[in-house]
Amino acid sequence: MSEQQSAPTPILVDSLQQSVSKEAAPLLNFVLRNIKAIAVGLVVLVGLISGAGIYNYMQEKNIADAQATLAELSGGASTESQINALKAFADEAPAKVRPAALLALANASLRVRDYPVAIEAWKALRNENIGSMNDMAAMGISDALARSGDFKGAQAELESALPTVSKAYELTLKHQLALMAEKSGDLARALALNNELAESVPAANKAFYTHKIALLKNKLGK
Repeated sequence: MSEQQSAPTPILVDSLQQSVSKEAAPLLNFVLRNIKAIAVGLVVLVGLISGAGIYNYMQEKNIADAQATLAELSGGASTESQINALKAFADEAPAKVRPAALLALANASLRVRDYPVAIEAWKALRNENIGSMNDMAAMGISDALARSGDFKGAQAELESALPTVSKAYELTLKHQLALMAEKSGDLARALALNNELAESVPAANKAFYTHKIALLKNKLGK
């Protein structure tokens, strides 16, 4: 019985070979000789494609789950245990969610006046090196230092960020730097910055800086 079942195979091959052109015959012979390997290769290829699809799906699901967890943790976090949970989450969050987690941690820490944790979160965000978020992180660090009473440290942080600040944040950073310089007693630097700002801001905002310049000059005896 087995011999009768296997007999049609050569007939099928012959009929295929007879029906193709001379140009296509070598290709047919190659396919017939390697049919098992080709079939295995197709199975592997399909498996790889399926695996990539599953991987992408799992990645997207992990990000969505992480975003939901972040929303739950950051909503009104105000106790030490809540801050610690948010901090632990930020340490392990997927790369696409981590910057948002660090921002949430910084804001929550400021809300409970845990300035060291806020500074740590801002520094971690800066280490992510995401464009203008570096400017935001510098101002965040400065703000936390100022809230803790370290005005000189706050000024130094902004001074180091000023040479590379993006245009989008330049005026905001200079404004904060002028305030920190004044608070730290560096009135000459504060005056110079307010002069620069008075020349750069829209006309509607010039009056504020003109007033600050007058006050600073008076303090400096000018």
